[in-house]
Amino acid sequence: MKEIQVYQTLINQWNTQYQELHSLVTQEKNALENRDFDQLEKLVQQKNELVAKINLDQIPAIIDRGSIAQPKLGQVKQFCVNTPELQDSWQNLMELVGQCYHLNEVNAQLIELLTKSTKRTFNLIKGFDPDNNIYDAKGDRKIVSHYGQPVSA
Repeated sequence: MKEIQVYQTLINQWNTQYQELHSLVTQEKNALENRDFDQLEKLVQQKNELVAKINLDQIPAIIDRGSIAQPKLGQVKQFCVNTPELQDSWQNLMELVGQCYHLNEVNAQLIELLTKSTKRTFNLIKGFDPDNNIYDAKGDRKIVSHYGQPVSA
């Protein structure tokens, strides 16, 4: 019975942390979409601090048959999946973790797109198009220059 209480407390703690992380990555996505880079900087710092905290949190030792055991995450998962009182809590936690992971991946893709777009814009402003997709008024490709060197388009 003691193990169930320890693991339920641990799941509750992780659930709270991952709900906070979910909120941060959702806000991060909104900041990226709105190009609010000041807000984004604050959110990334908060997210990094929370992820570091989650990663540093250790699974508490439990007393198992008279000895103190320090289980690994796989053992915690196995225990929770095989314990009816913990199955739903564990499944809900895993769904939340999956949502956080997905949102974080979406944000990474948004950052990549913004970075590519920004680089392309700066190249066009400088008069250089690495894809040679600059056209003149007639619709023909024109010669562009890169630092004074002609580049055929």
